[in-house]
Amino acid sequence: MKSDDRLRLLHRAVVFVAASVLVSMPALCADTTQASKGRPRVGLVLAGGGAKGGAHVGVLKVMEELHVPVDCIAGTSMGALIGGGYASGIPAAGLEEFVSGIDWKAVVGNQGTRELEPIEQKRAGATYSNDFELGITKEGIVSPGGLVNTSNIDDLLRTYVASARLESSFDELPIPYRAIATDMVQSRMVVLDRGDLATAMRASMAIPGAFAPVQIDQMILSDGGLVRNIPVDVARDLCADVVIVVNLVEPPADPKRLRSATQLLSRTMDVMIEANENLQLASLRPGDVRVDVYMGDITTADFERVPDTIPLGEAAARAMAADLSKYAVPQPQYTAWRQAVTTSQHIEAKLADVRYEGLKFVNPEYLKTTGLVEPGDTINTSVISREAQRMAALQDLDSVGYRLDGDPAQPTLTWLPREKSWGPNYLKADLGVYSSVDGDLTFTIYGRHVRTWLNSLGAEWRNELQVGGETLIATSWFQPLDAAHRFFVEPKVLYSLATEDVFRDDERIARYNFQDFAGILNTGVNLGRYAQARVGYIYDSRDVKVDIGSELMPESSPVDAGFTAALEYDSRDTGFSPQHGMAAALEYIHMEDSLGGDRNWERAEMGLGVALPFRKDIWWVTVAGGSDLKGNLPADRAFALGGPGSFPGLELGELRVGGYWTAGTSYLWNVKDLMSIRNLALYAGVRVAGGAVYDRIDDGRSGDIYGGSIFLTGRTFFGPLTIGVGATTTDSWSAWLSIGRPVGHGTILERGIFR
Repeated sequence: MKSDDRLRLLHRAVVFVAASVLVSMPALCADTTQASKGRPRVGLVLAGGGAKGGAHVGVLKVMEELHVPVDCIAGTSMGALIGGGYASGIPAAGLEEFVSGIDWKAVVGNQGTRELEPIEQKRAGATYSNDFELGITKEGIVSPGGLVNTSNIDDLLRTYVASARLESSFDELPIPYRAIATDMVQSRMVVLDRGDLATAMRASMAIPGAFAPVQIDQMILSDGGLVRNIPVDVARDLCADVVIVVNLVEPPADPKRLRSATQLLSRTMDVMIEANENLQLASLRPGDVRVDVYMGDITTADFERVPDTIPLGEAAARAMAADLSKYAVPQPQYTAWRQAVTTSQHIEAKLADVRYEGLKFVNPEYLKTTGLVEPGDTINTSVISREAQRMAALQDLDSVGYRLDGDPAQPTLTWLPREKSWGPNYLKADLGVYSSVDGDLTFTIYGRHVRTWLNSLGAEWRNELQVGGETLIATSWFQPLDAAHRFFVEPKVLYSLATEDVFRDDERIARYNFQDFAGILNTGVNLGRYAQARVGYIYDSRDVKVDIGSELMPESSPVDAGFTAALEYDSRDTGFSPQHGMAAALEYIHMEDSLGGDRNWERAEMGLGVALPFRKDIWWVTVAGGSDLKGNLPADRAFALGGPGSFPGLELGELRVGGYWTAGTSYLWNVKDLMSIRNLALYAGVRVAGGAVYDRIDDGRSGDIYGGSIFLTGRTFFGPLTIGVGATTTDSWSAWLSIGRPVGHGTILERGIFR
């Protein structure tokens, strides 16, 4: 080809390419223009903040009003909880209904759990002034991972996102989602993007020390606020072209409240969180939207004020409406998006089977025989929740999860009960102090060890040690006889040494020591969750000696042997100053020489207490009585009346009698909620009582007696507290202070169930 021909061919090719480009330019310009008009992907970032996080719901309500869709969500702590619900397809109205309807006293304060406990568990804890428990493991004495029992929190989260939990990848949720936690092992941020959604939210809000951490593989996960309380970078990595950040703002710290060691220690975590927040907020770019919600006096722990935070979030979002509206879409487009992502969390199915997994000590047969959900039942999220809460109230379980396997229409319900990591060897301790102006000063230091599930039927080895006004060393073997723990036997041996004052005509004349070596064999039956009956044989070698003072009752070393029968009923909502419920006890003792003793006597005693709520106050009514059944009751076995438990205005054990009856009523005004969510409160109370006594061992006047008292009492951070003054028609009066575990056991009213 000639040179000129090649030039003409090259020229034609250039002209063709240029013409092609010119022809295609309008289309290319049209595509570029369309991209510039496309909606940027919006990432929602929800900060942690405990109770303050309810404000996120208010922001979401305004975003829905403005038709701002969300393409992905990253949240920490309470932000992870709200964000997880929204990502699961729950609209803002549903979130508002959910958070406003939470019973925080039950969820965080575990109020109501006692009513779900088996009766034997109620009896074991009836006189404890605290619910703190330690464990004995190979590593030594250990404590729980958190001060707050989280079983109700776990159950709440599982119910909240019941349907979304079925998705293993958080990318497959209606809105892609990430929760932020802190790995306490490697001191790093963990972005949770798969697994059980409820577990991820729970890990993100596991405040160290308060809530137990969540273990996933080798990671020990706590609250994500320690490392990333406002996870802007996580949202950008997930999907976001722009981010909408909801920042929860507290007032600046008051220097006057940062002087003591405890105040500074409390402020330390706030400083750490604010530092990582500031780094993330500094990374915001033009086009990002920052919604600052000013929380006023609402703090992280004010869970009962969560509904009050929603209007604060709404107000803050409306103030930023112009910036938020930049990412709004037309109503038809928003409606289509909202319909596409909205998903119900309700589950309803007929069960093909029920199984239990993951138990090491607790026999699954026990849970099965006591369970209320069976194969063939039609269940929903509420039914599953109630059953999970009932099981989680058992002393060996920390929480109870579940999984639905197989056919969604007829699934297998697999329960996932988690045993306490610090079990099955448990330690509990208690302290009680009692003092009166007339010279009574006594204390009790008490410890109890229990080893549970020593065999497949749930045997327990129980050991008690107490020092103070009464020394006690006891050991027993509690053996259920069936899988449901309905029937049981309990052999027990004990040594006790009690020092008690004895009175004549209201005057303290002697102090006696009562020493007992005893063996007891009880058999019994549990009658549902509230009642128990026992019968047994007792052999007691007793030594009665005068310590100081005059001899009013004879010194002796008798052996008492015979049988006992007892019945207890307890439906109280709490172990001290109950707000509702009833307590009842009946006891009969029959001793005779033909059964191995050297004395013949018998006595019977009963007590009844009823708590009636009235507003935030309490009305408590009691009746009690005891009798020697017209027998010859030894003086050292007489009923001992006196003290705030049995008859205010009398000193502890001031009247020792062969028979008595008493009736009284107390009204307690709520004067101060110390911590409502934990059911801690102070009450101002007044009590009036009347009754009669018979066959006094000091040969004093028998007959009617009346009395009354005024007092301040309550459930406090240090346990039960009572300070009061009382008087009787016998010209006796007394003022007293009682802290913690009850001291004195002269009548049935001083048993733990009548506190």
